Amino acid sequence: MLAVICALIPIQNGFAEQSFSGWLDLQQRYYPDTSEQVSEKSYPSAAVQLEYSRDLSDSDQLVATVFARGDAVDDERNLFDVREFLWLHQADAYQFQLGVGQVTWGVNELFKITDQINQKDRAELPVPRKLGQPMASVSFYWGDDLVELYALYDVRPAWFPGQDGRLRPPILVDNDNQLYDRGKTGRWDFAARWQTRFKDIDINVSHFYGVTRDPYFAFNFDFENPYLVPVYEKVNQTSVDMIYAWNDVLLKAELTYQMGGIEQFESVAGGFEYTMGGLFDSDVDLTWFVETIWDSRDQIDGTLFDHDIGIAARIAFNDARDSNLILGLVVDYEYDEAFGSLFWSNSFGESWKLNVIGQYFYANEPRLDVRNYVAPGTAFYELLNATPADYPLPQEIIEDVLAVFDGTTISKKQYDLLTAQLQVIQNDPTFFEGVDNNDAAQTLFDLLRTSDNTQKMNLLERDAFIQVDLYYYF
Repeated sequence: MLAVICALIPIQNGFAEQSFSGWLDLQQRYYPDTSEQVSEKSYPSAAVQLEYSRDLSDSDQLVATVFARGDAVDDERNLFDVREFLWLHQADAYQFQLGVGQVTWGVNELFKITDQINQKDRAELPVPRKLGQPMASVSFYWGDDLVELYALYDVRPAWFPGQDGRLRPPILVDNDNQLYDRGKTGRWDFAARWQTRFKDIDINVSHFYGVTRDPYFAFNFDFENPYLVPVYEKVNQTSVDMIYAWNDVLLKAELTYQMGGIEQFESVAGGFEYTMGGLFDSDVDLTWFVETIWDSRDQIDGTLFDHDIGIAARIAFNDARDSNLILGLVVDYEYDEAFGSLFWSNSFGESWKLNVIGQYFYANEPRLDVRNYVAPGTAFYELLNATPADYPLPQEIIEDVLAVFDGTTISKKQYDLLTAQLQVIQNDPTFFEGVDNNDAAQTLFDLLRTSDNTQKMNLLERDAFIQVDLYYYF
């Protein structure tokens, strides 16, 4: 169907060079253990990507890419997406793009904190892919410097696993009822990037004004159907990324400053890349990546990495099969947690490729125990077992519940939302009517631990998996 649509576009001067390609992917993901919420271990799926390009004239080109995946278990992972549908116009002094496109910013390999324009396709993680972004852009040289200007239409909401999915928080994320604060420009976002060079340092300065691609979460306080609701806010993010070649070492750094969202914050990530070619007089190349990240926020939604050190080694065998092995380890230097990964890639035949990915989560922080929070005499117990005669509830109960969350890394905005909702509960004897007290207690406990950064890996440590992808390219 994509080729039919493209064929209908008028061709100038009869110029019609075109190409069509793509790939098919059969994927099997397997979890050795069940998770807290899901007993399913095997997740087969299939995907296809079609890529089409056509020269409309000497100066104009059409580029289109569509992607689709179907998952046999997690319905939320079923997706059809237009990755690209771009008209590109190349003139002597500028380049113009209009349609649906993808943009990548940043220089780091492990911690890309400046990369803000496109929404990541989280359903495809750990493979780095992006959703298509409606946009228009113009780029031009100003002296020796490159300037890029973008107008972006709307935000693509982030994906989160469904009821039968894995790698998810204990309270499901509502993928259908996001909340937005779009600011004065509504659905329109804007970005600019300036690429320059100072002595031997390549420097990119960028600014993004738009709805953040990483939401925070608000609890819906519906204890019969509890959900975390993604909230997207308009932000201003100024970023700088730099790369410097020092002999055989590439030094890299990214810095961001963001305001207007859930909280103002700064973030810094950087490190080095070093390649050892012809290891032990062989054809094997070994490349090291060492990076660290620091973020000023106490609570971060949507990412595992805020105070971490990452080390990865890529072994390129430089053989006929283009064999590559990547081993990586990310360690949280604030909490006793770690995250390990393995990636193996190997081509065979003329059109086939095999990828094997493994991920392992490690948590040594003390796991919160629900019995410490719901036993008689605790704040949750008193809140949930109050009788109509107890209303309005004593302020001491409300303060005791807040004190439990006050000991976590919950953000100020989320804490204020919790405070406001508890004031409603304090005066409403019917709030928990028809709700099972045990379920409500578990939900409050789950809300507590998803608000605590010390529990990030504790929520995932049983979700280690291995994934095999078989690709056919055409």
